[in-house]
Amino acid sequence: MAVGRHIAFVNAPTVGEVYPTLPIVAELVRRGHRVSYATVEARAEAVAATGARVVAYTSSLPGESDRGLTRPDRADYITAVREGFLGEARATFPQLAPYFRDDRPELVVYGMQSLAGRLVALREGLPAVQFQSFLAANEHWSIARHLGLTVTPRPGLPDHQAQLDGYVAGEGFDPEAVRAFQPVAQLLLYPRFMQYRAETFGPDRHFTGPCTGPRPFQERWSPAEPNRPVVLVSLGTVYNRLPGFYRTCVEAFTGSGWQLVLAVGERTDPAELGPVPGDVTVAASVPQLDVLAHAAVFVTHAGMGGIQEAIRAGVPMLTLAQTPEQEVNAQRAAELGAAVPLDPASLTAAGLRSAVERLAADRGVREAVAGLQAEILTCGGAPLAADVVESALA
Repeated sequence: MAVGRHIAFVNAPTVGEVYPTLPIVAELVRRGHRVSYATVEARAEAVAATGARVVAYTSSLPGESDRGLTRPDRADYITAVREGFLGEARATFPQLAPYFRDDRPELVVYGMQSLAGRLVALREGLPAVQFQSFLAANEHWSIARHLGLTVTPRPGLPDHQAQLDGYVAGEGFDPEAVRAFQPVAQLLLYPRFMQYRAETFGPDRHFTGPCTGPRPFQERWSPAEPNRPVVLVSLGTVYNRLPGFYRTCVEAFTGSGWQLVLAVGERTDPAELGPVPGDVTVAASVPQLDVLAHAAVFVTHAGMGGIQEAIRAGVPMLTLAQTPEQEVNAQRAAELGAAVPLDPASLTAAGLRSAVERLAADRGVREAVAGLQAEILTCGGAPLAADVVESALA
């Protein structure tokens, strides 16, 4: 094993993208490597806790407290996301390229959505490992095809590939070289059982399962009343401004015998929920691993990280997907018997409480989750991911 090598991580700045990589970084640092991790100031404490050096940049993406963020129309979602991450490359590559030119790494590990990471590797002639935390696509399967979504450019704009080609050419790259660039390996930060058509993905795709580890930057949590059941509700850190839904949750579990832990994100002021009784905890964020260790049910937006954390903790889920990739995650979790989808159009307080109580009592779901839990605990996780990164260094 080669030790003491310099590895760069370049990633989108969202919690859902950063948190799954932190145990990988911690493992690489433990093995003696030097890691430089490019991220925003809001993630700096979490990244620094791994022992990595933070390379701070200013993002063009909306911050987590930005109340102006609106969810794109479903039909327009993929186009909007692609445009957003191309804009992020325009903003971040000029910040990162000089840094990694002067402190040149030996390998770049980059998130699939981080074009800047790919361009750093290309410009410096470096090998690279790509990772992603959402379901992978190939010629046999994709999220868009699975959901029947047509990806079309906005009126008056060229399609995404033409926009990307124009941008990279302006930065001095050959667009053909950018399109042809292949990482040495790809890390899929979820278990094989979540991937549709998993058998069609080659040996360069490594299904790591959940990469979890200590989060010393979070406060610890334990239930105020250990003998009362806990229900956790979280819709993630992006499209989470749904005060009406949160009020429904408070109404559903007030005086019910349940302890409700409600993570509302930074876009919602807890005061918007009105009076909150003592058996309800409301916070912008909660230490999710700690809460899931005590939870009987998890009401989730079906982000890949949350689904894996719930299965790993043996907790069944009610899903309320907010985006197409979450729709597919929710469908897959339901097919595996670990989750039941909620219908947001007809959701009432009584209906939510009834759904939680039915799920908590459903023996078939509990058995399905237990089977998946046993399987997910055999995945390689962060040590496997670190092995792949080290192999790419070799």
